[in-house]
Amino acid sequence: MPTHLGDERRNGHDELNVARLSLISAQSRVPAGYTGWTRTYQTGERTVTVTCTALTGHVVPHGLDNDVMVAIINLYLEDGCPEDGTVRVSLHRLLLAAGLHASAHYYREVRQSLRRLQSTSYQITQGWWSQGRQRHLDATFNYLWKVTATRDEEYDAGSVLEIRLPDEIALSIRDGYVKPLDLTLYRELSSPPVRAVYRVLDALRWDSGSAQDRVTLNLLEWGERLSIYSTEPDKIRRVLQPAHDELRERGILLDVEVTGRGKSQELTYVFAPVERLPDEELLRALTKRGMYPAVAGKYLTEHPDPVPVHLALRRFDAYPGRKQNAGALLRDMLVHPERYAEVVPLPPEVEPRAARPATAVADEATDEVESRQLQEFQALSPERQLTRLERLLTFAKVMPLLSPTDRDRLRTALLAGQVDVTDLVRLVTREMGQDPARKADILRNLLPE
Repeated sequence: MPTHLGDERRNGHDELNVARLSLISAQSRVPAGYTGWTRTYQTGERTVTVTCTALTGHVVPHGLDNDVMVAIINLYLEDGCPEDGTVRVSLHRLLLAAGLHASAHYYREVRQSLRRLQSTSYQITQGWWSQGRQRHLDATFNYLWKVTATRDEEYDAGSVLEIRLPDEIALSIRDGYVKPLDLTLYRELSSPPVRAVYRVLDALRWDSGSAQDRVTLNLLEWGERLSIYSTEPDKIRRVLQPAHDELRERGILLDVEVTGRGKSQELTYVFAPVERLPDEELLRALTKRGMYPAVAGKYLTEHPDPVPVHLALRRFDAYPGRKQNAGALLRDMLVHPERYAEVVPLPPEVEPRAARPATAVADEATDEVESRQLQEFQALSPERQLTRLERLLTFAKVMPLLSPTDRDRLRTALLAGQVDVTDLVRLVTREMGQDPARKADILRNLLPE
């Protein structure tokens, strides 16, 4: 069973897409032949389809896999959301982050969980929300893109794991499409099914961007989303009853209202009020200076005292020299203020270089993004360069403005080495707020006739 580690309550976050879509079955155990499922449901004008397929020799993710993924997401946040989407952690630390006892049994369970998550693919149609593009997209990925260990054969407690999240999940976290999650409360829930129900319910509660007081769900659709193996309303309610009882007892739910009859039954979950959210003004101040929204929100949730935050902001604005990685520097100032004791902060009454910091920080962040993109591109084959560039152009909203002829010219020029890929990368990464139509015109001029 999960264990409460220490007396201090831990506030964390969850990525909203994976929690809301309920990619991991709520069941503690699944049949040996349960290697895939497909769900289709209507949400507004969109028809969302999610398909889960496990590779040969594995069953679909379930039960404890929810705890492992919650741990990996929060370890990624604690590490400052590395751009490569990789979490570097010992197997022992991963167990503790998942709220599990460091026993031989759970070492085996977590190893199996990582294999399941890495070997299972998901296809999502019109259901993956892109915070950067502000619309729902299709997505295909494995829950974990890669897992490697320093001791591949032993895979024991001392193994240092490198766990790489898929680009879709890592980017969504960095873009701030996350919700608060009380990790202490989550770990104290009695079983994987109860924790899974709570995880999905809480994500649906936050689906609109703020915490709702009530969420109403059709009983049959709710059972299917949780992978409950029944289409009989009474059986679904019996399976859900332990979760309902425990969530009420812990004060998470005030009530579960049942309306309708038979297959038309609906459940309305009435939630207790949210205790506290991060200060919006401080959140804007941190993200404006380069911190990822999820990282800034996590820090403010865990550290409600605004005085150290204001001090760090004034030190950051007074920091001499070039800020190579503005967000990482600011986070370090918050977490390790003693390292910057010699930096003389700006006085509280002084507006911190109002005209310059936003521009300077943006330029430095752009330089960093550009340098990283160029390094990645130079290591790729021309074919991979083309694929990556097309993704960048799509993200920058330039690709839809190119005609089929323009796209053919781009492919031909890049594959034949007739255009410098660094010019194209700079076009995308420089002046990200520039009119996409203007960028499309510049791109056309760079291409040979």
